Amino acid sequence: MIEEKTREPQQEAPSAPQRPSTGKEKLRSLWARLECVGVLRRHRIRNGAKRGMGRALRLLVSNPFLHKLGGMLYALGFAGEYTTVRIGRAIRAAAFWTGRTFWTELSNIIQMAFPEVKLVLKELFGPFYIFFRGLRNIYLYGRQIRREKGLGAAVRESLCYLGRGVMRYVGLLPRTAAYILPLCALGLLVVVVRYVISQPYTLAVQVDGVTVGYVENEGVFDSAREAVLERINYAGASQTEWTIEPTYTLAVAGDVMDERQMADTILRTASDEISEGTALYLDGELTAVCADGDQLRYYIDSLLEPYENADDPNQTVSFNREVTLEDGIYFNESFKSYEDIVNYLSGVQQAQKVYTVMEGDSISLIASKNNLTVAELCALNTDIGLNIDSAIFPGDQIIVTKEEAVLEIRITRTVTWEEEIPFTTEKSSSSDYAFGTTKTIQEGEPGIRSITAQNVYDENGVLLEQQILSSEVVKEAVPRKIVTGTKLPSGSVAQVGNGTFIWPVPQYTYCSRWYSSGHKGVDICAPAGTPIYASSSGVVTKAGYERAGAGTGYGNSIIINHGNGYSTLYSHCLSLTVSAGQAVSQGQLIGYVGSTGRSTGNHCHFEIRYNGKYLPPQNYFNK
Repeated sequence: MIEEKTREPQQEAPSAPQRPSTGKEKLRSLWARLECVGVLRRHRIRNGAKRGMGRALRLLVSNPFLHKLGGMLYALGFAGEYTTVRIGRAIRAAAFWTGRTFWTELSNIIQMAFPEVKLVLKELFGPFYIFFRGLRNIYLYGRQIRREKGLGAAVRESLCYLGRGVMRYVGLLPRTAAYILPLCALGLLVVVVRYVISQPYTLAVQVDGVTVGYVENEGVFDSAREAVLERINYAGASQTEWTIEPTYTLAVAGDVMDERQMADTILRTASDEISEGTALYLDGELTAVCADGDQLRYYIDSLLEPYENADDPNQTVSFNREVTLEDGIYFNESFKSYEDIVNYLSGVQQAQKVYTVMEGDSISLIASKNNLTVAELCALNTDIGLNIDSAIFPGDQIIVTKEEAVLEIRITRTVTWEEEIPFTTEKSSSSDYAFGTTKTIQEGEPGIRSITAQNVYDENGVLLEQQILSSEVVKEAVPRKIVTGTKLPSGSVAQVGNGTFIWPVPQYTYCSRWYSSGHKGVDICAPAGTPIYASSSGVVTKAGYERAGAGTGYGNSIIINHGNGYSTLYSHCLSLTVSAGQAVSQGQLIGYVGSTGRSTGNHCHFEIRYNGKYLPPQNYFNK
């Protein structure tokens, strides 16, 4: 029997005495319970959402309609993709077939038309094809051997392979040489031709059988010969003793001569009465030859130095004539002393000439006598203010030739300044303003123009010449705009026959007398000097005082013929601004209100006539 042991109850350890709970601890305990409740609730919500989504997915998956729809979409996509691939393959195959067929047919046509072309191409390029194919095979064979047995074995096997290839195709070498040798000959020919063309070919000049030098072309020698003849003339020698007839030979020489060097060489060859010196040319003409060229250069530079300014790039200094110094070979008789040359350069080449006025002379006659224009003559006498209208008397002296030095200083400056561009006035008309009034709607403003010019002065600062280099508008001018009013008072426009007539004094409509049996027009009252305007366009047939105008008693009057039998009359005017035979337009100023002739006050007597008959203006204009 199993004895059942009974376990005695263990005695519990005495627990620590519990502290009575405070208010804060109760609040913490309550907050902890609330947090637990919130966490559990959020957890339940998330689990519920997941379970809902799962049920929805299961419903969708188990829906047979969706299964069919998915299958249809998949089949449609696969069919479209496969169809596209098949079309691409068909296009590519068609392109390959077309190209292959075209090439085959083209080859057949060429072979039929030129049966020997294939054979020629094979004979011409066959050896080269075999050669390059052999190189490729050697490379592939050597690479394989290198992988299997190493570099040394690859080199040996490649050389052996090459030897076998040479022995096999050695018979192609003569055929290959037959093509290579002509190509080499052609290349050699091209090299030789290029070398020959690139050589510096010149002309060897021979005078009396002696080669005097080399020039680029015949023109250089011709210029040198002219220089030699100029030196001969300056020295006083006879040209008949110097007959320079050269012969030319084509030669290869790198050292060619210019005109001056060739002239020196010719003189050295032809004469022994020569020496080295420096020639002075003024405006290209040989003027003097000096033995001391350095001193002459220093003197000429010293004339310019006082006027030069290295800090001003816009200023240059030169002479009134082109001065050139050239070293060369010259005849001994040509040389002058340095002092004589300086005295010549510092002197005058043209003295001042004065003309004494004689009886019957005029400005134009004096200019003609001295081969001058009137403007040139007046420019020579600016100090006395001579002009075409000047009065001259016998015994007066006028400069006809100005003194001019051999060398004069010319100072050239590039200057820039601004000038004002005057504004224009634009006139227009507007019906927004009363007839005859003018209003400036825009004030004019002048513009600004920047001008750059090259001025030439003498050593005293007198302006001799000006050349405009550029002109640029910095600021455009603003035109002044004036509007003339065309608005007429009510009743100032009338339709008479086929024409339109306006009231001749638009601002004044009061009439002291209207048309009647004893008065053939209307008297428009207005102050003296009030403008009178043409009632319509036409031609002035009469304009003047009394009989020169409309007749006795009308004073200053005007008659205008408007065509189609119509005419108008304006009388008693203070003054007139038009004349007979003048064409006028409607609204044009023709005179001013006055009281001339038989009149008792300032007014404009206005009449309208048709084929000589008087028309009452009040029937056409509103009173």
